[in-house]
Amino acid sequence: MSKKTILVTGAGGGGSNNLIRSLKKSSLDLNIYGSNMDGYVIAKSNADKTFKLPASTEPGYIDSIKQLVNKESIDLIIPNNDREVNSLAEHRDEFVCKIFLPPIETVQICQDKYKMYQRLVNDGIPVAESYPLECYEDIENAFIKLEDKGERFWVRLRKGSGSRGATWVKTKDQARSWISLWENLRGYSVNNFTISEFLPGRDYAFQSVWKNGELVVCKMCERLSYFMGSNRLSGMSSTPEVARTVRDEQALNTIFKAIKSVCNKPHGNFCLDLKGNKDGIMNITEFNIGRFCMITPIFDLTGKVNTAEAYVRSAFDEIMKVKDPIDIEEDMYLLRDLDTEPTIAHKSIIDAYKNQEFKSEICNI
Repeated sequence: MSKKTILVTGAGGGGSNNLIRSLKKSSLDLNIYGSNMDGYVIAKSNADKTFKLPASTEPGYIDSIKQLVNKESIDLIIPNNDREVNSLAEHRDEFVCKIFLPPIETVQICQDKYKMYQRLVNDGIPVAESYPLECYEDIENAFIKLEDKGERFWVRLRKGSGSRGATWVKTKDQARSWISLWENLRGYSVNNFTISEFLPGRDYAFQSVWKNGELVVCKMCERLSYFMGSNRLSGMSSTPEVARTVRDEQALNTIFKAIKSVCNKPHGNFCLDLKGNKDGIMNITEFNIGRFCMITPIFDLTGKVNTAEAYVRSAFDEIMKVKDPIDIEEDMYLLRDLDTEPTIAHKSIIDAYKNQEFKSEICNI
């Protein structure tokens, strides 16, 4: 493939900077440009050039990004947050460059967690039992319907990422108080929320690239601890502090059924979250459609195939020769902390440090 110029949106943010690192470590010959609406975030960008654009919710966003594409001869846009995925999927036909995204109908279903839930339930795919809220009285009805599902219940926003507005509660009053806080302090409404059964089991993240209905490559990992989890009310988030690659055939089977449920001919990135119920059955909890996971290094820098590279090559219609598209190199760990680059290490290295013994001598002064 000849040298290409690509634009990664959200540059300067953790997820897009991780993606750009992965692309720079690939065999691709690229000019990597970035964009963001925030001047402070732009200053952190690791792209070759970074441009300030309006927010994707502003009327001038599409015209501004089209002008940038024409001025800088950009060959491919990679939107890397939900809002820009939705906007560019809707307006893709207006661009002269490549935009490698699922159909807008699929994006809209997956970005609304309750619409996604309804689609998966109708197709018999394991998913946590959930109920939408229209008013505060619906909280009591949801608790009645979920009373045999355990002692904890999950409250979350229908739209958004990063576990925003999400926590587990034990009582109706706690659910009411939590939603009321988000309503009074953050401007959300009760009808922005759902209540579902709480899934106490293992926690998986999955990233995949598809081309015209065919799987190009996929990876999977398990979240073992959560980034700044102790500072969250729930103790949990979608962003792990420590994760490891795993291959779970039952979960993979569920994932492939779920993807085909929301899109007959998958195209672009399909990233999913799963969590196990009390019986250990993995349930789909979320689609991060069209974009890369925040933790994309564990999917790009392990196994035989860099998923970021596979995405770009597929976007330019290059046939990827992948022997096994389920490209999971097990026992690779992702280690993350504030103000440090993500680290990838094999289990043997982790174990070596764990098994070190520290012997101290008492010094008498």
